[in-house]
Amino acid sequence: MNVRRAIGTAWLLALSMVAAPPGAALAQHQHAPPMARTQLASATPDTVLTDQDGRRFGFAQARGKPVLIAFIYTSCHHVCPLIFDSVSAVQARARAQGQADLAAIFVTVDPEIDTPEILKAYALRRGADLATTVFLTGRDEDLKSVWETFGLKIKRLGRGLIDHPPLTYLADANGVVRYRYLGGVLDTEAVMVDLRTLPQAAAKR
Repeated sequence: MNVRRAIGTAWLLALSMVAAPPGAALAQHQHAPPMARTQLASATPDTVLTDQDGRRFGFAQARGKPVLIAFIYTSCHHVCPLIFDSVSAVQARARAQGQADLAAIFVTVDPEIDTPEILKAYALRRGADLATTVFLTGRDEDLKSVWETFGLKIKRLGRGLIDHPPLTYLADANGVVRYRYLGGVLDTEAVMVDLRTLPQAAAKR
């Protein structure tokens, strides 16, 4: 797809979804391609980024509970809303099954636009539970380090238009990434099975 066509497609999708309520993107894509699942055993990065409230946030702060880590950008109106809604759906299922500690981290792939203020507005607009969910931005070099750690290849097609793989990761309470999911829509049941198999947090010494 060339850049002009990609921009045109993005604008059409934006117009169709800008007023959509939280969860609407997922409801409209129930027949999306199946999620691809890969087992891993790699540590989350030590990089410190900035959250939606302008505070410093390191991945180590999420240790002690399982966490889903996904990559989005706020001006994306096609795949990224699917990713957000899918992660939120898994969190809701986990809460319903007594696993209320499942956290979510969304890392931007477009720091040029996604300031803390923009991320905060996006979180509120989409109904994110900021008690269990954090949105991260930061300096270009810090974000590039995080993207590389998670194996993301990011391509800027224009202002507010980023090509990136729809990847979500599940890390255990010890900060070890155990699963990688490829696809805009997560298989909630499969992720729940993986969640139940995660090792518990190691005892503090």
